[in-house]
Amino acid sequence: MDPRRNPYSPGAGLPPAVLSGRDRDLAQFEILVDRAQRGLTSRSIVFTGLRGVGKTVLLNELAATARARGWIVAQVEVEHTSVDEFARSISRQFTQAARRRRGWLDKTKSHAIDALRTLAAFNVTVQPDGAFTFGLNVEPGRADSGALQGDLPDLAEALAEAANEDGVGVVLFIDEMQELDEIQMSAVCRACHRAGQQQLPFYVVGAGLPNLAAALADAESYAERLFEYREIDRLSDPAAREALVTPAAQAGATIDGDAATFILDESRGYPYFIQQFGKSTWDAAVNDDTITFDDAVLGVAEGQALLDVGLYRSRWERATPTERAMLGAIAVDGEGPAAIGEVASRLGKSTTAISPARAQLISKGIIYAPERGQIAFTVPGMADYVRRLDNDA
Repeated sequence: MDPRRNPYSPGAGLPPAVLSGRDRDLAQFEILVDRAQRGLTSRSIVFTGLRGVGKTVLLNELAATARARGWIVAQVEVEHTSVDEFARSISRQFTQAARRRRGWLDKTKSHAIDALRTLAAFNVTVQPDGAFTFGLNVEPGRADSGALQGDLPDLAEALAEAANEDGVGVVLFIDEMQELDEIQMSAVCRACHRAGQQQLPFYVVGAGLPNLAAALADAESYAERLFEYREIDRLSDPAAREALVTPAAQAGATIDGDAATFILDESRGYPYFIQQFGKSTWDAAVNDDTITFDDAVLGVAEGQALLDVGLYRSRWERATPTERAMLGAIAVDGEGPAAIGEVASRLGKSTTAISPARAQLISKGIIYAPERGQIAFTVPGMADYVRRLDNDA
């Protein structure tokens, strides 16, 4: 097969040729937007799931939808950022969005003027050396206290008032949301809460690991009522088949039945694996228009090798010898979750003794705590990789 025609796109956040199995999630966001433009409020949305299930792709699709509807959009990806850096990211994103609204820059609407003044004050507070102030004199007022838990709700309120005057809304997309610290999560919750109480169209759409809901509840006890939590999991069998077979057909090729079944069985419905195995199988195929079972066997083997190097090895190499021993003890239970007490027993240690390694592995994003007393891998297939390393040793 000609690699230039290869329709599969494995990679972090790369959009697939066919976004399959997420119709309900896309529709739910459209409902939120439609309700907001009718003056009706909805809860913000949080998507949770393991890595490789397509959360980032979904957020990007929803952000494109919001922009196409004329909404004010900010997109932030969190990666162990400080409180200040998180605020600066929000500042830059909303400033860019505001600068695109020519009606606001004309400063002819009262709420638009208030929004620009509030955003300017927020900008000066969080990035004083490079703040964009829209040519306005920044006077003491809203969003200038330097405390994110107070300033972000002020900013959300001001932007939503101006957006509402334009018949649209404001949405802040946050990827890797579990990386927010407690202050940042509290600020996000308070912004949603303030806007909701005043029936203003400001929403947060976040994505993170399965423990995100618990982290939000720890930050603010009312968080469980602020968000609609939607689990993003592996694709159903029909959706997985569509994600694999349709792109090939669109590119003028056919995947025969046995080959498709083999690839789908090996991918286990995870979108990232479907893209990787689809790409490597396409590249391994010898015919111009048909992918056979033999092609699939070669392609999946090559794809698995690429996953080992690109997806698993980097995480393994970030772990210390002590942490690797713990990963081996967790891998005994496969995809998990594993009981912390059982992991400690396998290591011949107490649960207290393994707590530092557990905390470091969570901080590195290799494992997470789905429930109290449990730990599991954040990446599907990591347990198999660790067991293969043990078998090769």
